[in-house]
Amino acid sequence: MATNALQLVYEQREKEVEHSLRAYQQAQKALFEQRNQLQNLHQYRRQYIAQLSEKGSQGLTVSTLSKYQQFIVQIDQGLTNQQSSLVKFEYNVRETKRKWTDSQVAFKAMGLLLEKKAREKTKIEEKKEQQLLDEFSTFQFFQKKKSEQGLN
Repeated sequence: MATNALQLVYEQREKEVEHSLRAYQQAQKALFEQRNQLQNLHQYRRQYIAQLSEKGSQGLTVSTLSKYQQFIVQIDQGLTNQQSSLVKFEYNVRETKRKWTDSQVAFKAMGLLLEKKAREKTKIEEKKEQQLLDEFSTFQFFQKKKSEQGLN
């Protein structure tokens, strides 16, 4: 019965490993997407500044220049927010990786415990079998002695 309980725990640990691996993979994917968004924002900012520079060489009004500058400030705020978000996603990847690693350790430990219990059970069964063989041999020995004595 204890082996069955251990087997159930082992199977639960296996499911935890699978679940934590999926969570880790999803976190990595989300981090990748966040990095792409940040890269895209940087690219957009560079393009917008290049556009401002091109239009500036042709002459800009003060109000147009002000609008460009305000928009660049908004882009910079977006970059700051995205960078802050990226830090959270990086933390999430580290945490999900740690949980995945911890679940693997627990799963492997449970596997080793099951193996140990199986070896112990086999050893006990072999010992019982050996006792039966010894008893049978002893019985045969005495039966042979008895039949030899009966013949004499």
